[in-house]
Amino acid sequence: MTTKTALITGITGQDGSLLAHYLISQGYKIIAPTRKNPDKSNLKKLAVENSEQITFLTYKKWSDFEEIISHYKPSEIYHLAAMSHVGQSHENPALVFDVNCIWTLALLKFTQEHSPHSKFFFASSCEIYRNDFDRAVTEGDEKRPNNPYGISKLSAHQMVDYYRDVKGLFACNGILFNHESELRHPSFVSKKICVNVARLVKNGGEPLTLGNIEAKKDWGYAPDYVKIFHTILQQPQSQNYNISTNKLHSVKDMVNAAFSALNYKISWQGTGINTQGINSDGLVVVSINEKYFRPLDNRFLCGDNTKIQTVGQNINQVPFHQWVKSMTLYEYNSLI
Repeated sequence: MTTKTALITGITGQDGSLLAHYLISQGYKIIAPTRKNPDKSNLKKLAVENSEQITFLTYKKWSDFEEIISHYKPSEIYHLAAMSHVGQSHENPALVFDVNCIWTLALLKFTQEHSPHSKFFFASSCEIYRNDFDRAVTEGDEKRPNNPYGISKLSAHQMVDYYRDVKGLFACNGILFNHESELRHPSFVSKKICVNVARLVKNGGEPLTLGNIEAKKDWGYAPDYVKIFHTILQQPQSQNYNISTNKLHSVKDMVNAAFSALNYKISWQGTGINTQGINSDGLVVVSINEKYFRPLDNRFLCGDNTKIQTVGQNINQVPFHQWVKSMTLYEYNSLI
């Protein structure tokens, strides 16, 4: 067991809560800067919201992190906080860039000046890659984002590279592909599917309505991924890594896996926007609505995870169908 100290930004989010839970199991002390009156529901679900190993701090502005880093000089810094919804990033690009890039730059600067021995992990994103690859992308492939979220993440990603390559900081980018868990926010399609499938099986009601069910993503399980964050900072050299599964699954695959988890049979009829999922009684349980279609729903981006595999960490510990089942059962058992 270790006596290291880790600073986690975004500790109340999916990844932050899961990482805190994991690091606590490894004996870490955790510094957790949050806004006033944070929502600790994710930490509560993991039974760590009152852990003596977590020190919660309230910050009002990003410059407060200078004092925090200077005082605690953490062994490791995990910068996970971000505005992370791609669709919403179009509505306020300036705010997204400020939060995702300028804040990251400030943290790198404070770390370099006040705690240069800290190891720094940044949650980068697969949205930084060009969108027309016909193969799995590697860490060195062309970065050309086409939405404000991806642009902000790439700018921050490049600042991490700068502080590593020019300033000498142990700074790493974990290029995150889609990763889900029971803690996922309801605005994400994975959560929407599992919540509504559980509801339909247990209580019936209106169909699950989706957009392009043929859209494919490289989907992984977040509890596996946060362990990778930690592994990356234990390497002898700081580098960038894809955190992905190297496999694609469609939205339709996820729907099928969720119904299968509850032993509920459905069949598919129709094509395109007329596609429907029908149960054994002939009732429609899945329907399609064009308003949920998104630009780039055909962006089937897959991440080559060869590099991270070489550090001895199997990132695909929980197969797709197994974690979808876990998420669906979680929702089903939560229903009254």
